[in-house]
Amino acid sequence: MSKARILIVEDEWIIATNLSSTLEDLGYEVTSVVLSGEDAIKHAEAERPTLVLMDITLRGQMDGVAAADAIKELYDIPVVYLTSNTDEATFERVKDSESFGYIIKPFEKMELKYAIEMAVYKHKMENVVKEKTRQLEELNKNLEIRVKEEIEKGLQKEHLLIHQSKLVSMGEMMVAISHQWRQPLNVIGLLVQDLEEAFEFGEISKKYVTEMTRDSMAQLNLMSKTITDFRDFFKPSGEKSHFSVKAAIQECISLIKLQYENNQIYIDFVAQNVNVGARALSDSPRISEITIFSYPEEYKQVLLNLIINARDAIREKRRRDFFSMGYRGEISISLTDQRDSVVVEVKDNGPGISAGVIDRVFEPYFTTKEDGIGIGLYMSKIIIENHMGGKLYVASSESGAKFTVEIMK
Repeated sequence: MSKARILIVEDEWIIATNLSSTLEDLGYEVTSVVLSGEDAIKHAEAERPTLVLMDITLRGQMDGVAAADAIKELYDIPVVYLTSNTDEATFERVKDSESFGYIIKPFEKMELKYAIEMAVYKHKMENVVKEKTRQLEELNKNLEIRVKEEIEKGLQKEHLLIHQSKLVSMGEMMVAISHQWRQPLNVIGLLVQDLEEAFEFGEISKKYVTEMTRDSMAQLNLMSKTITDFRDFFKPSGEKSHFSVKAAIQECISLIKLQYENNQIYIDFVAQNVNVGARALSDSPRISEITIFSYPEEYKQVLLNLIINARDAIREKRRRDFFSMGYRGEISISLTDQRDSVVVEVKDNGPGISAGVIDRVFEPYFTTKEDGIGIGLYMSKIIIENHMGGKLYVASSESGAKFTVEIMK
């Protein structure tokens, strides 16, 4: 070990002188010899020795134990006691002071050497442990910060993906609106053309104007309702609320039904209540009472994603079986009121999902569609399982795919 610098605190001068000589013979450097606890503190501050050899009984108002406590607290310098007092009370005080050694006078030269070496080594190891503890605490603190930052990044990414998924859904809805508006716009166009012809032939009468106004307003109200449905479908709902599951499904269907039927894709909605042991139609009053406490907007977004996915599966089957005849695209939606949960299943009669793909359908940015971006099903699973505490899973067969949404009551 390196040469230790030692401060001697001993009020008997002859003993102090002999102790100083012994230490020098052992290869140590004696920084000072002081007689009181007050002087020991002053010299410890000025000289910063490696170790202090401290007599317990000293001159002045401060004894060795009090001086050792102060030196340890202020300067973190280890103290080894030298004393002829071996009574129990003195030993208990020394033990409570967390000293690094206790040598009873008179002592042997090598006994002193071993006590000093052990005290210096023990203090060194304590400092190593303190530093490692400090580094570990700093690492834990930094780790907590990093974890918090990564969680924040993950939440930001998740919100961004939800927003992106919603934009995709809004795009689908805009296409649906264009289909739903085409028919009333055609009717209004025909009425305007008829108005011009009626004027030329003098057929405009009070009855004619009344009927034209009625028919035109009917078409305009239909278009206005479409806009209202679209607005309500994407109305922000930042807080949980009780909402009807049946109504949520019907809202999704009403927005896209006409567009899908124009493309020979038909949606069938059936509801049942297993609690009463009998099948119920979708217009059953009991089924209309099924509510859950969650996020209605996000729930409808998931349903819409699943319906769109079913539509795309049907389109894919038509593309593969281009020459097949009599194929009717069908999407079946079932609502089941179970004892502890509300279950919605969305089935299609598309080609199904292959075994090599089915385990990846919920992965972000994974898609088998040529124009897909692969976030619809991923975000649907995040919404149902992370935000709503439910389950979303998929099954497949030769007759098509089935996605199941389960929300606990």
